[in-house]
Amino acid sequence: MRFTTNERHTLELAAVGHFGAHVAMLVFPTIAVILAREEGLPLETVLAWSFAGYFIFGFGALPVGFLTDHIRALWVVRAGALGVGAAMMMVPMAEPGPMLAVMLAAVGLFASFYHPAGLSLISRTVAARGRALGINGVAGNLGVACAPLAAELAATWWGWRGAYLAVGLVLLLMGVAASFLHIDEPVPNDDEGHGATHEPRERLVLFSILLVAMMLGGLTYRANTVAQPAYFAERVAFMGHGLATSLVYLLGTVGQYVGGVLADRYDLRRLYITFHALSLPFVLAMAALSGAPLMLAAAAFIFFSLGMQPIENSLVARFTPERWRSTGYGLKFAVVFGIGSLAVRGIEGFITYFSLAHVFLAVAVVVALIVSTAGYLAWRTRGRPIYNTEAPA
Repeated sequence: MRFTTNERHTLELAAVGHFGAHVAMLVFPTIAVILAREEGLPLETVLAWSFAGYFIFGFGALPVGFLTDHIRALWVVRAGALGVGAAMMMVPMAEPGPMLAVMLAAVGLFASFYHPAGLSLISRTVAARGRALGINGVAGNLGVACAPLAAELAATWWGWRGAYLAVGLVLLLMGVAASFLHIDEPVPNDDEGHGATHEPRERLVLFSILLVAMMLGGLTYRANTVAQPAYFAERVAFMGHGLATSLVYLLGTVGQYVGGVLADRYDLRRLYITFHALSLPFVLAMAALSGAPLMLAAAAFIFFSLGMQPIENSLVARFTPERWRSTGYGLKFAVVFGIGSLAVRGIEGFITYFSLAHVFLAVAVVVALIVSTAGYLAWRTRGRPIYNTEAPA
């Protein structure tokens, strides 16, 4: 199935917004390793400066989602794509410490614009929803993959301040270019009857169960993305930690597309359980391995843990009325990235009292809880498979 011109423009703008949001939020974990060495500070202290940014990145999604349901999602996506690059270029003005934390919080604020608005725009504008969400996920994951390498290389050439200026400028120029794309955004419908296999009250219950799984997933996502560069710096000796992190995420990127294609073909409940369950042995292995085997295990974990996202986002679309779709996604990302930001504090504690390897043991425990929650969701809907549906054209 080919995308129309309007659908293609939607995916291009959303790709820029998604790529930029994740690049902006994942430059700092790599910079933190460099900054800690330069300033002679404990790594846990430097990583803690990013907490406010991750917190706002997450919980900012809820008011952004509510606002998006009352204005055009297109405007919000454009504002985020433009604002996040400009905010990154302001970071070098701050000295390490509280002021740097404030600037990182500003980056988190603009990055929070994308997810509730962008996913809502895609779910209502593109007919092949699962595949579109998968492609959009690839764009975001490319941002996750590019950020560590770009940060390490730019910081090597121009220092950490120059790295933020360079990356911010690139994101700003991309945002400007994407903002000129012409997109016709459909008017949301009052589709309370959509997804007729579940009554509105039951859909609320199912969304609440899904919300618990997504909250737990947010903890594992943030723990992995923040701890991984430092973990690779400790355990991968044959390449830089930024390059190692980027390669691992690049290898895992294909999972996003695979998950999106499968989401348009099979029962979303079974896919959701399967992807999370398959990720579990690989994160356990990460706690014990080093070198190339560690990188392979990490890539496999990312394949499944990020590959489930188009499936998860399709479930959100099935359980939320279209006129409140952005608020639904806003609530999702408030718990995923907002509560997930608490993982930064957890990592600080693990480094202080245990080790980075113990972070991944903790992640494995949380993944097991996600599998259990997804299993409960499937049990509540037994005999009623949940398939993706085409969004209105």
